[in-house]
Amino acid sequence: MQKLLLPLLLATIFGPNFINAQDTNGWIFKNEKEGVKVYYRKTSDVYELKLITSLKVSLSGLVTLLSEVDNYPKWGYKVTESRELKKISEWETYYYSKLDFPWPLDDRDIVVRSKMEQDPVTRRITATSVSEPDFIPANKGVVRMRNAHTSWTLLPGPGGWTYVEYYIYSDPGGSLPDWLVNMALDVGPRETIKNIRNFVLQDKYQRAKLAHLKD
Repeated sequence: MQKLLLPLLLATIFGPNFINAQDTNGWIFKNEKEGVKVYYRKTSDVYELKLITSLKVSLSGLVTLLSEVDNYPKWGYKVTESRELKKISEWETYYYSKLDFPWPLDDRDIVVRSKMEQDPVTRRITATSVSEPDFIPANKGVVRMRNAHTSWTLLPGPGGWTYVEYYIYSDPGGSLPDWLVNMALDVGPRETIKNIRNFVLQDKYQRAKLAHLKD
């Protein structure tokens, strides 16, 4: 039994700092499918995951998608519920998400503080989400995930493409079967990226323009 990483939505880190198959930081190349490279490393009994890809959408379009918390169930793998709890600014918010776990395991939920920032010179955007488990009371029959950190790093490239790196670290709590760990290391995050790739082709995201960031 091992603990695993789950794709959390928004949460996350993407960018052009591509890593080698196994670098000095311990990242190990797992595979590459449909234009998505997957790396992992193990910290204690928890896996970290990093996915690298590129998406045909502007920074504004992708940030718009990541900011629409209520839409996370439409593209986040196994996300059944998501809602904004408190908006601090255009760059910072607290939100809640619930994740569907297979029977007989209890579903998980998470409360996070999500914050974005942009480098004014490189235009690089970093969006980081960190768990805040006590921000709202726990729900009956659902395990609150208390230790999670996800991030996206986004950098605009030529031809309307955005380079993306997606990082996930989370402890879902409790012992989990190996097949579920495997799914978290491969199927879940990859499906999330695939869903996002299709979702951002909508006109709303292709034409998005946000005043508070520089494309």
